[in-house]
Parts: sequence; structure tokens; C-alpha cells
Amino acid sequence: MEMTLQEMMEYFFKLYGRRNRVFLSGLDKRINYLSLGICDLQDATRKDRNSEIIGVAFARVTARIFCIAEHFWSLPLVEAMSQKYPMHYCSYCQSFPCKCTEKRPDVIVSSVSEEQLTWSLSQWQQHFDALYGDKNRQKGMDNILNRLFKEVGELLSLLMMIPNTNLKLSEIEEEFSFELADALAWDIALANFLGIDMEQAVMERYGDGCWRCHQNFCVCTNFDFKPMR
Repeated sequence: MEMTLQEMMEYFFKLYGRRNRVFLSGLDKRINYLSLGICDLQDATRKDRNSEIIGVAFARVTARIFCIAEHFWSLPLVEAMSQKYPMHYCSYCQSFPCKCTEKRPDVIVSSVSEEQLTWSLSQWQQHFDALYGDKNRQKGMDNILNRLFKEVGELLSLLMMIPNTNLKLSEIEEEFSFELADALAWDIALANFLGIDMEQAVMERYGDGCWRCHQNFCVCTNFDFKPMR
């Protein structure tokens, strides 16, 4: 069953929301949880693990991005994806495919596309491959991984800066939505580089409920931060 990206997020909110609120009550914990997942993904790709294990690693990272969004209850992540990565051009260089130089211009955020709000994860993956795939393949996997880790750093930096700003709550949520959109974008970029079908990987891992307790609403109590084996 194909879901829009928004529907997939909401599925994970229901599947793991209760567990997350018990074991990952703080936003800092959720960001660190994502960072650990990216470390596992890096290990899986560098150790030439089989595609099934790499797929699980991608599914875990994607689920943890949704876990951060779930902390805010109504974070406009899909809207931010549409604004930052519009249908017809790169929001930095205004070209399709992207022609950004090493020193790229400032981003120009577009209006929300109603069509993109209905896109599935697979459609977003196809869009990113058409827009950035060739450029990312030229720069290599290390560049993509570095950018993915950088986005986690920016999430933590934003979290630490919030108490010293005069931002409204809606503005704070918007800032997090754009940073999280970037993290998901680089997650997708790495999947494209490695030829992994992200939607398939996510649904194989979580489509029938929690992979551990096999319930549609996770009831696990043996939560831990251990890396993948």
C-alpha cells in the first residue's frame, strides 16, 4: 500500500509515539538517537554489508527522522520539503538539474506545492535523483555522509540556540522543519547513491508493525541505544 510522505509520518507517529514519549522524552535524546542511527548506516555502507542490512539501516534512520518530527506533534516537515526542494528547480541555483558550484548562492524558499504534498517517499526519492543524483555521484559517498552528519549537528545547534532567541513557537517549529527536511534529503541522497529503494526498505522493516513486538502500536519496554550488530 503506497502512502504519501505525510501519511507515512503519521503511521510512525501512531506506531512509536507512545514508546517515544516514554523513552525519548527530550528532543536532545531524539536527535542523538538519529545520530546513532546514521553511525550504524555509515558502518553498514563501509563494511560492504549486504543490501538487506543496509536497507534496515536506512529504514532506522528514516524512522528516527520521523521520531524527531513526532516530538512537535504537528511539525510541517512535508511543507518544508516542498519549499526547500521544489518540483522544477534547485532552490539555490534555480536550475534543473542542479548546477550549484562549490560556493552556492543563498537558498530561495519557494511556496508550498500542493502536488508535492501528495508525493510518496518513492516519488521524493525519484525527484532527488533527477535533481541532485548526478552531482552527488560525482562527489561520492563520503561527501553525502558528511552532509548527513552535518545536518544532525545543525539540529543540535538549533536546539541549543533556542533559549537565546526571541523566536515565536511557530518560527521555532519552522526552523526545525527546514533542518529536518535537509536531514531527510541527504538520507534520500545516500539511498540514491547506493541504489536502495527507501520506501521498500521502510515498509519491509515497519510495514507490519513494530519489528520487535510485532504490534501495530509498539508496546516494547526493552528500549536501548545499542548499535546494529
